[in-house]
Amino acid sequence: MKYGDLIQFEPIETAVQLLHADEGARAQQLVSTYVISADMAERLLFVAFPQLQFQQPADNKGLLVVGNYGTGKSHLMSAISAVAEHAELAGALRHPQVAQAAAAIAGRFKVVRVEIGSTENSLRNMLTHELEEHLAALDVSYSFPSASEVTSNKPALSQMMAAFHERYPDHGLLLVVDELLDYLASRGDHDLRRDLNFLRELGEACRDLKFRVIAGIQEMLFDNPRFAYVAETMRRVKDRFEQVLIARSDVKYVVAQRLLRKDAGQEAKIRAHLTPFARFYGDMGARMDEYVSLFPVHPAYIDIFDRLAVVEKREALRTLSRAMQRLLDQEVPPDRPGLIAFDSYWQTLRENAAFRAIPDVGEVLKCATRLEELVEVGYPKGKDKAFARRIIHGLSVYRLAVGDIQAKVGLTAEALRDALCLYEPLVAELGGDPADDLRGEVETALRLISSTVNGQFISASEYDADGRPGGQFYLDVHKIVDYPAEIDKRAESLDDDTLDRYYFEALTRALECSDQTRVPHYRIWEHELEWRQRKASRRGYLFFGAPNERSTAQPPRDFYLYFLQPHQPPTFDDEKKADEVFFRLTGADDAFRLHLRRYAAAQELAAIHSGVDKEAYEQFASDFLQKLVKWLQEHMAGAFAVTHQGKALPLLEWLKGQPAGVGGVPANVRDLLNAVAASCLAAHFADQAPEYPSFSVLVTAANRAQAAQDALRWLKGTVKTQQAAAVLDALELLDGDQLDPPRSRYANHILGELQKKGGQVLNRAELISDVHGVEYLAPERFRLEPEWVVVLAAALVYRGDAELVIPGARFDAGMLDALAATPLSELVNFKHLAPAREWPLPALRALFELLGLAPGLAVLVTQGQDGPAQQLQKALAERVNRLVLARQPLQGGMLFWGQPVLTTPEQEATRAQLDALKGFLESLQAYTTPGKFKNLRYTEAEIKAQAPAVQALERLVALQALLAELAPLTGYLGQAEAALPKDHAQDLLAAMLEARNDIVAQLRTPAKREAPGFAQATLQRLGALKKGYIQAYASLHARARLGTSEHQRQMALLKDYRLLRLRKLTAIELLPAHQFKAIELRLTGLKCCPALLTAELEAYPICGHCGYNPATEPLYMSVNAILDSVDQQMSKMLADWTQILLQNLDEAATPQNLALLGPERRALVEALLASRTLPYELSDELIAAIRELLAGLVKVVIAIDELRAVLAADGAPVTPAETRKRFEQYLAALTKGLDPGKVRVVVQDNRGEPA
Repeated sequence: MKYGDLIQFEPIETAVQLLHADEGARAQQLVSTYVISADMAERLLFVAFPQLQFQQPADNKGLLVVGNYGTGKSHLMSAISAVAEHAELAGALRHPQVAQAAAAIAGRFKVVRVEIGSTENSLRNMLTHELEEHLAALDVSYSFPSASEVTSNKPALSQMMAAFHERYPDHGLLLVVDELLDYLASRGDHDLRRDLNFLRELGEACRDLKFRVIAGIQEMLFDNPRFAYVAETMRRVKDRFEQVLIARSDVKYVVAQRLLRKDAGQEAKIRAHLTPFARFYGDMGARMDEYVSLFPVHPAYIDIFDRLAVVEKREALRTLSRAMQRLLDQEVPPDRPGLIAFDSYWQTLRENAAFRAIPDVGEVLKCATRLEELVEVGYPKGKDKAFARRIIHGLSVYRLAVGDIQAKVGLTAEALRDALCLYEPLVAELGGDPADDLRGEVETALRLISSTVNGQFISASEYDADGRPGGQFYLDVHKIVDYPAEIDKRAESLDDDTLDRYYFEALTRALECSDQTRVPHYRIWEHELEWRQRKASRRGYLFFGAPNERSTAQPPRDFYLYFLQPHQPPTFDDEKKADEVFFRLTGADDAFRLHLRRYAAAQELAAIHSGVDKEAYEQFASDFLQKLVKWLQEHMAGAFAVTHQGKALPLLEWLKGQPAGVGGVPANVRDLLNAVAASCLAAHFADQAPEYPSFSVLVTAANRAQAAQDALRWLKGTVKTQQAAAVLDALELLDGDQLDPPRSRYANHILGELQKKGGQVLNRAELISDVHGVEYLAPERFRLEPEWVVVLAAALVYRGDAELVIPGARFDAGMLDALAATPLSELVNFKHLAPAREWPLPALRALFELLGLAPGLAVLVTQGQDGPAQQLQKALAERVNRLVLARQPLQGGMLFWGQPVLTTPEQEATRAQLDALKGFLESLQAYTTPGKFKNLRYTEAEIKAQAPAVQALERLVALQALLAELAPLTGYLGQAEAALPKDHAQDLLAAMLEARNDIVAQLRTPAKREAPGFAQATLQRLGALKKGYIQAYASLHARARLGTSEHQRQMALLKDYRLLRLRKLTAIELLPAHQFKAIELRLTGLKCCPALLTAELEAYPICGHCGYNPATEPLYMSVNAILDSVDQQMSKMLADWTQILLQNLDEAATPQNLALLGPERRALVEALLASRTLPYELSDELIAAIRELLAGLVKVVIAIDELRAVLAADGAPVTPAETRKRFEQYLAALTKGLDPGKVRVVVQDNRGEPA
């Protein structure tokens, strides 16, 4: 199957010229070949034709046809003007609706066509000249006045049309102008304004005359930024013109319908060919109709051409036309989509010399050509070069389509796959998602291209952790230098000194050295090593160079590490000093040497270049540096030899038997350096400070101050961290988890120095020595830093052995909180240590005795024992807690049976006494260690003065305990009192009131309430009251609630035949049903509760089963009396109702009324009247018969309140005659319109009960 079999190809070789429409035969062809899309048809129907017609009055405007080169702009204007000039051509239009609507303009115009070329003439002069010539050819004589003679062109245009209508009265004049935008863009500011004003006047003439104008422009005119400086003038032009825009979709439609037209069969074959490939692309399936209509042109081809500013759009159609001519006789490939994508245009751009003259195109051509050459030579064997070549061509064309070839914008692998319809048959065999697999193939090709040219020519918007490009790929016109080749060339000429210099730079990165050196212009850094045996750091220097430079590092430190130059080793004498360690690179391989040379060369080239080239070399240098650092990290263990005191061994030999990171190798180069150096220098550190503490956690210069601060907080007793414990334990200040300064040799050393002063202070300078600018305590023995001296001094203060003095403050054992809160930077600069004060033994004895402890414990405190101090603190905490708990009830007055026990003055006095005692006791909580008691703030007399307050606290606690013991009974009796009815339990209530008043009076007297047996007697009295209540409540409960037998009687009454007969009779309206409801409610309202036990009332004063509360349920009758009453009422009510029925039936049962009843119902009524008693079983039929017979009777209700109001009137006394008159008037009003013989009056109260 060939391409020619699938399309009806109609070539486009030349561009349409507007003036072609002047030729009759050519005009016919232009109309018949113009392809009209649905969108274009809408614009013609609703914009173009309505503005051109002149039969219907309208606000006609000029037309601007907007379309770039090659979009059919000139063709459209030619077709419209040809139809306007020749009526018979309307039928040649290829769109039926457009052809029908074109009748409004067909043949109604004489047309003047003008193509504007390169000219400096004004728009007015040029167009008026063309109009004069064309009018003359039409046998119309008219000459425009010169521009200098007119202030407005409207009169001249009107005169022109008047002359025209003398010759052609039924025609309009259509002026068609092409290539207007390029002309306007070439005009200067002043000339442009004049031209635009003339253009506006042409548009205004369309409104009043049969004159019309159409102008063709390449871009939108009114919002074009090129004309922003004449925005106001442009706005006025816009008011008189409508725009007809030729969209990209119109161009695609033209291509599909003219250049690549297909019938239904051809479309089916194309769809069958493309469908299997749709799964490899992101949008082909969804846009299959578009792919089929444009086949074999990819839809993106036209989209990209629309964005190529350097190429005229007519070039796209001609290029496609030529490409199709070459394809017509070729077979459609069965194993790939076979579409023409925009990458194919690259060949045209490259071969056309005119394009190379355009700067942007030339720059892209240069970059892409070099890239393609390198890929042609260096692309991996076995990989598809044609695939890579298409990607390069696509990126090259796209670079020209983004507007700015410098923009960092490109296409993702996915976009390249879809826009170029790239395809690799082997992808179908991978088994994964076809679209993802093909995208992966494109990504792989992009990365292979990038690696082939060492990352040049193509850039990406993203790079992963391994430096692989991703995201959007674009042709980078700046990356055209073969930087790797330049770097390799420079690397060949580097000398040893330069290589050593860059070796040290790589080493600086590998060892994580800072940019700030210890000595300017020397590669010397301050360094810190872990003394692993003591878990402490030592300070020294790291040199890149030989010991010849040792003297430049001042002041002297604990050690010196040297990395020597590998290419040009220095000359020096190794004095085999214990504090020096040398590192030599002895195992460099070819990879290291290559990376180092390339790194050095890239840095050297970066130093002599600028701009983009400098950035590129710096990036290469950075990549090579990363490789060097990685090599050092991976090979340092085997590539370095280490020398200490003349002994040279491979690096790892020094670490035998010692930990060196995971798997025997540290995590990084710096760790390995530190491990080896620490191993070599361990003996030197031990000789230097033989009695330095051994810590359980690592302490360095960075965390030493924090560790010391943590230790001070431990002494304060607040926060006890692991780090603080490690410090105190290392300084030998702990015995288990207890502080014990006397066992510390370091603390004893300081205390001994203080005691040597014989009561005088020990100055800081007498305790701490300066060694080459570094301060230590006992440098030959302990070599302790000042931070540890502060911790030791604080421990002596804690024990009460000394006081620490700093500028502006003095800390004794009672001020440990203030000491721990003071910045360590102030504490390390203390002034001196002073001896502690004497012990206040009498006051201590009084204090222990006040709190109920043995006074002899005070002696143990003076001996420095912690136990008594801890006992005292425990007693204090207990006493303060009791005080706080005892004080809380004082707020409510401490109630007994709802009555306050203490008067308001007593409460306030007690509260004040307790507050004072609380303040005293809480002030003693600061004395947590024996040392703090040396500074006890109270005298013996002041402590003994607190005894009355302590006794008052104990009495208050005793009273609260008594009230708490009585509370259950008083709470019960309070509820019982509220439940008793005032009229049934007067004696019991009086007894309760008497007991409450009597007991409250005794509680308010301390002597009585504290008397032996008071509590027991009170409990017995209250218990008797409770027992009396239980008996009274049980009696009331029995009267108010149905027991088992009573409940059975209630159930019997509810089933009684009398109640059942009465319920049936309520259906008869004449009978007072409310009487029955009252009896029924009274009976069903009785509550049953046979389960109450006396023992249950011991826990709660109200029945838990029924909730009976005598105070809220008044008891007027016992339940038995109520049952008797209901029994009697049922009998009486049944008799009364029977009598009422018989009386009313006697009156209503006339022969005439009985005859109206059915035979069965009449018999039932006659039987009732004859027997004068109700049958035992009242049938529904009898009730219905009675209701039917009595239906004529009318019940009239008189409300007693209403009757009272009628008779009383205004409240004044009235005579019997007046009373009778008022009643008769009232009754007459109630019975108005009723038969008096059938009225039955019922008098009721407000509740509806009989009155």
